[in-house]
Amino acid sequence: MHLTLLGTGLPFINPKRRGPAYLIRAGEESFMVDCGSGAMHRLYEAGARPSDINHMFITHLHMDHYIDLGHFIMMRWIHRSDEPLHLYGSQGLQRMVDLLLEMHGPDVELRQITRSLPRPAPNVIVHEISEGPILETPNGVKVSAFRVEHYPLDEPFGFRFDTKNKSIAFSGDTCPSENLIKHTHKVDVLVHESTEYTKWDAPDVDHSHKVKTHTHPEKLGFVAQDAEPGLLIATHLMPRSVPWELREMISEGYKGNLLIGEDLMTA
Repeated sequence: MHLTLLGTGLPFINPKRRGPAYLIRAGEESFMVDCGSGAMHRLYEAGARPSDINHMFITHLHMDHYIDLGHFIMMRWIHRSDEPLHLYGSQGLQRMVDLLLEMHGPDVELRQITRSLPRPAPNVIVHEISEGPILETPNGVKVSAFRVEHYPLDEPFGFRFDTKNKSIAFSGDTCPSENLIKHTHKVDVLVHESTEYTKWDAPDVDHSHKVKTHTHPEKLGFVAQDAEPGLLIATHLMPRSVPWELREMISEGYKGNLLIGEDLMTA
């Protein structure tokens, strides 16, 4: 099982860091976690196409984690994927997908009428999930969801992928979470947000609110020290965050293997 970081940034436009998105390859199967801004471009740069992916997992319904989903669905349709796209996420995902398909409906109909794409409309199957196992593929990839803490959302999730040889977990957006530590303990690779929210580029932001929604790099080290991953990858990084400074802050609490995420980094 191999991981590619497609996007390691946030909602802010940053040419070096696209929005949150991750590609997991396991044999002939490929999966995505989140589909943030620029995910489609990074997917192609990573040598993959939307038609390679039949299962996508959305950590929560903040736009920076799904804004490229409409583009993904349409390009997958154009690439003639015969398999439905399975989408997994919290309550509200079905409504969002319905609205996306309605928005792209005129384009689909025009292409069908002109016979440029004479095929059924995109087939998207939504799974609004709860904590626990959510998928096991014929090739032995097991995916489970676990609750995290991203105030004020009721159902933000992290995801864990397991094969017989490797495990990879994703925090999504969360403040330090005991439930995350429980579900990711001694995972091979932990991809965890590291949001230096004091550098949030908006003058009216209440930083006290961010304490309940994100994990500052100073706290991430202590989360990782308890979770004990084989490798920690810090992601969800601010445009003005400096990698060596992030490393120093995280290393105050965590002495294990650490990477500061970069777009198209692999593990």
